[in-house]
Amino acid sequence: MFRLKPEDASGLRLVIQLGLSVSLSLLGGILLGRYLGRLFGYELLFVFLGIVAGLSAGFREAVRLLMKK
Repeated sequence: MFRLKPEDASGLRLVIQLGLSVSLSLLGGILLGRYLGRLFGYELLFVFLGIVAGLSAGFREAVRLLMKK
């Protein structure tokens, strides 16, 4: 039977946190950009800006998590 050691669980938790922080920030940026693009009539521009903003926020959070560990 496979058992996780405490240090393995800690690493797994960090990987899950990193993945969620980047992916949810990216998704939020895309959705916000899509909404603003439809509102103002420049969907492609705002989606691109949302992707950039979401990725930068996600990577900023990932760096913060890694520096904390």
